Amino acid sequence: MLKAALARQARALLLLLLLTACDGLFTGKQVVRFPLQPAAGGGFAPLRLTLGPEMNPVALNFSAEFTANPAEAGKWNSYVAVLSYKGRSIATGAFNINSNATPDAPAGAISVSQTMLLVEAAETGDYDLSINSAGQPRITLANPNVELRRNIQRGN
Repeated sequence: MLKAALARQARALLLLLLLTACDGLFTGKQVVRFPLQPAAGGGFAPLRLTLGPEMNPVALNFSAEFTANPAEAGKWNSYVAVLSYKGRSIATGAFNINSNATPDAPAGAISVSQTMLLVEAAETGDYDLSINSAGQPRITLANPNVELRRNIQRGN
């Protein structure tokens, strides 16, 4: 009986974590979407974003389309996103983009969207976002971009 209660609590906690992770994707207002340019080593060229306290909290989301390649089934790319202001890092987040393709269903999902960072801009200004590869890229992504959302609602 105790085991079943712990399993229910674990499922509820997992659901809460998943819903909280979606806050940056679905709440607030989309401000802009920036196409990403590939950089040497598997990351992307830096972006300059204008942020301010009236936008808080801000979500920076990564989106891309998957390519249908059965050889990439079960593989992933690892990245580190860093937001800087006046040369000083103010937020860092590591994330993975996983291919859910299988040899039997090489298309898998069509695309992916994932929140990289949830931030509070302390002052109005130009912030720099870099997305660097944290390892050898294993999957091919098409049309990568960053979505900036303002005034998102955080889960409780």
